[in-house]
Amino acid sequence: MAIYLIVLGIVMVLGCCVEIGKVNHWNAMFVRGNRTWTIPLTGIFWALIFVTLTLFGGLRYMVGTDFEGYCEIFENIAADWYVETYAGTERGYVWLNRLISLFTQESQVVIFITNMIICWLGVTALRKYCRFAPFGIYIFFTTLYYSSFNLIRQGMAAAFVFLAVGYAADRKMIKSILLVLAGTLFHKTALLMVPVLILMQFQYKPVVYWVVYLLCAAASLSERGRDIIANQLVGRFYPYVANDAATFQVDFSPTQVILCLLYMLLCLYYWKKMRERNQGNIVYINLSILIFMLYSVFFWLPMWSRLNMYFICLYALIVPAAVDCEDSRRLKTFYYGVLLGILLFFYIAPTLMGGGDWYYGTFFEKLAILREEAMWP
Repeated sequence: MAIYLIVLGIVMVLGCCVEIGKVNHWNAMFVRGNRTWTIPLTGIFWALIFVTLTLFGGLRYMVGTDFEGYCEIFENIAADWYVETYAGTERGYVWLNRLISLFTQESQVVIFITNMIICWLGVTALRKYCRFAPFGIYIFFTTLYYSSFNLIRQGMAAAFVFLAVGYAADRKMIKSILLVLAGTLFHKTALLMVPVLILMQFQYKPVVYWVVYLLCAAASLSERGRDIIANQLVGRFYPYVANDAATFQVDFSPTQVILCLLYMLLCLYYWKKMRERNQGNIVYINLSILIFMLYSVFFWLPMWSRLNMYFICLYALIVPAAVDCEDSRRLKTFYYGVLLGILLFFYIAPTLMGGGDWYYGTFFEKLAILREEAMWP
């Protein structure tokens, strides 16, 4: 686990440099002849964050339960572009493999490029829309980024959605919807986020939120209602696992419900100021309510442990937008200190108690093995 904490620490320190650079207007001067260019150092810090994350995730080797599976997909597609085995796989991912196979037969390149796409989309979203870089980087690293080590295709789709939410809060809905549709090229479940982002654009009366929550809770208590919803979702998005008991396994996390409740209360407390700062913040407020509802009421949804990938990373944008409305620097520091302390505890504690999978290997280990095999008599 140490290597993960070291990398997390590096990118969070760089995130702190971003914030300090913004406050103090850190710039670098580049002079050539009679021309002078001013380069904001914050851009350099963001570039270093992108490079660090890309190298760490892109050079990983045998990390993640699906690592070998994705390497096998590439090798099969490289050998036969139209192999029938992947006829049902999203076209965007298949064509990405086909294009890469034009230049190399090394499967590690797919891991590197897919991770680079996720990092580019994630860092772009954080740079444009996160109000406090260290917190946003922490959430992104420990949720979407880390989960994508296992779920590469869905990780790419979630990264498109992550940036799309920022555009939605910026009232750029065409760009937002186009990004979500681009995400469906890599995992079709991203399509669920189109109606979500449209509904999140509106402010509703408090009674509407209560009625919707109570109706959803009532529907969840109905075994027949749960079966109908579950079968519809599985039939449309996961038909190949319809007979797998693990698909319908309940994944309830009291810790996550409590954290979501804290985030929602923070948004509700600063509701008025958030709306005054930016009318588009209603997207973040609505999402904080929706995500709490999903974790507290819809935890039984099939494949919820995968579907929540689209939502949990959004706190990287939601929480800083709320905390930024607090005028007291001391109180802001308190908020981030408490929240990061809680998050770090639950990030590290499972490993200390013997849980978690924190293996990390690099592509250089594969190269070393190949060299040894070549030298073997």
